[in-house]
Amino acid sequence: MYLKYCSLLLILNNFVNGFGFFNIRNTFNYLNLELSSQITSISEDIKTRWIEQKFDHFDTNEKRKWKMRYFEGLSLWKSGGPVYLFLGGESEASSSWLSTGVMYDLAKETNGAMYVSEHRFYGDSKPLNGTDANSFKYLSSRQALADNAHLLKTIKSLPNFNNSKVVVIGGSYSGNLAAWMRLMYPDLVDAAIASSGPVLAKTDFYEYLEKVNDNYEQYGGPGCLDNIKNIFSRYEKLLQSSAGIEQLKKEENICNECDMTVSENQQVFFSYKVGHFMEYSQYGTTNKIENHCKSLNLSSELRRSQNGSKSFFWSERAECNNYDFNAMIKEYNSEENDWILAWIYQTCTEFGYFQTTSSKSQPFTDNIRVDFYTKMCTALFGSEFDKKRVDAGVEKTNEMYGGLKPNVTNVVFSNGDIDPWSTLGVLEDLSYKAPAVVIPRASHCRDLFSNGKGDYEELKEARKHIKYLIKSWIGAEDYLSM
Repeated sequence: MYLKYCSLLLILNNFVNGFGFFNIRNTFNYLNLELSSQITSISEDIKTRWIEQKFDHFDTNEKRKWKMRYFEGLSLWKSGGPVYLFLGGESEASSSWLSTGVMYDLAKETNGAMYVSEHRFYGDSKPLNGTDANSFKYLSSRQALADNAHLLKTIKSLPNFNNSKVVVIGGSYSGNLAAWMRLMYPDLVDAAIASSGPVLAKTDFYEYLEKVNDNYEQYGGPGCLDNIKNIFSRYEKLLQSSAGIEQLKKEENICNECDMTVSENQQVFFSYKVGHFMEYSQYGTTNKIENHCKSLNLSSELRRSQNGSKSFFWSERAECNNYDFNAMIKEYNSEENDWILAWIYQTCTEFGYFQTTSSKSQPFTDNIRVDFYTKMCTALFGSEFDKKRVDAGVEKTNEMYGGLKPNVTNVVFSNGDIDPWSTLGVLEDLSYKAPAVVIPRASHCRDLFSNGKGDYEELKEARKHIKYLIKSWIGAEDYLSM
């Protein structure tokens, strides 16, 4: 690939957080990588399994089947112990969840069997290899829930597990799935942990950047938010004139052929720039947010010292940055990005989750709009995937699952209070048996990990409380004190 497209690949990485657009890492990939770094040893007892699934669980005329991958770990299991299933999300599944993390801790404390499923159309679990709308016809949360139900029924049919309680666990999108498994299959699932799950589908997800704003205002230090506003206001002003665009191209080393008068290209640029702030809010800590602000202050001072001359950032670099919308769409359509296309398809048909700048309570100017995302949907999947289609899918999703008030029991909804995704999650108890756990200073899905070095007491206590709830719901009386 030519050097001028190197930053396009960065944008591709920014474009999906696994949970929406424009965060630095795909959520499920990010969690898998972090989890792997915690593992000191991997059990030799972990097995890779495959199970036949229907293409369409709800169409009796559809006879085709495909094979779904899942992982099995029975090293901690003893007769009578529960079955734990970590639900796969929007990328390749990882067997790491069988060696550390909250599911491993629960299984160790209750003699449980552990499983990890892989979501259809991600990783090696693909009913079809195509990435057009016709192939993705069978990609939906409803079908994925039915896949996991079939897997659990198969496991429960084994003599060893006939009487075992079942607990499902998930984070981010798969946190939604965990709550919805208990909702849709209450006779099969006894309890669930729904970590950082944005259970409310929403087209214009402006609340995301409002939370980023709040985080930088609260933890960034004096002058931080004003500095961010000045940086983005300057970008906006430069893009309003040809001379300003030329100046911006020099400072940001934007490729000469990238037409920055095009609205979509400008929105790609803003999305890339905002993505860094998203990452620190979603996956960072309050200290990282503070340090990020300090680096911004330093950058601003250095830029002022240059008096508008050649940018100090890029003076030594030979490559250039291409923020071209059409080039990005073309890159998405490459074979290695099939998982990105799969998640974008789900946002275009079920969830929205379009992180916009439409709110005035954020510092990034209003240059990332809903139409940017819907244009992506139509460019990738066809003209019928327009805003009307997105809105209809969002409405259907909320009707099916109940939005912020799913009718469930024995589900714990956990969220970190600096996580921008928490703004679409359950933050108050739905009932005594559907409690919300909001963890101070915690980011996205932090409760899913095992206690580690540097974890503060509130996070450790939250994990302990979550495990206590699960044990009480499945009748593991002998283990409640652990």
